[in-house]
Amino acid sequence: MDFAVERGLAAFVAVLGPLLTIFDLPGNTLLLLTGLGFAFFNENIYFSGRLLSAMILIYALGEAWEFCVSLFGIKKQKVSWLAVFLIGAGGFIGTVLGTALLPILGSIIGGMMGASAMAFMYELARTGVRSDALHLAWEAAKMRFLALIGKLAAGIALAALLVKQVFF
Repeated sequence: MDFAVERGLAAFVAVLGPLLTIFDLPGNTLLLLTGLGFAFFNENIYFSGRLLSAMILIYALGEAWEFCVSLFGIKKQKVSWLAVFLIGAGGFIGTVLGTALLPILGSIIGGMMGASAMAFMYELARTGVRSDALHLAWEAAKMRFLALIGKLAAGIALAALLVKQVFF
């Protein structure tokens, strides 16, 4: 009976983790902590140094990917750090609003639109040149999408490792 509960919990978290990641919530952190929790809950059954090392490495790479792509990806467009912060905030607000309107797909589209809209408004207010504002908005949307895809890929890999840890 205990194994059924443990496996049910692992399956639930393996599905929930990547979904939370799509919504800009800490799904990857939940997956990693669940894997570590299982490993230290019952070391004889669930502890594997290689598997846990892989989980920690994938988690770190996913977080680093999101940070570097979203932050430095837009920074290469020669914008100020204030612009980077505002575009990041716009992306987060867009994700929240998009999720409220259309779950899952709305969070992706909302995040891209929020980052894009904030980049457009910032650049238009700064330079007054519409073509420059459109270019920065497009770059912000691309960077937001690439950051999310990379972090989601890490979440799916973490979910697969969690399933391997508990079921196999």
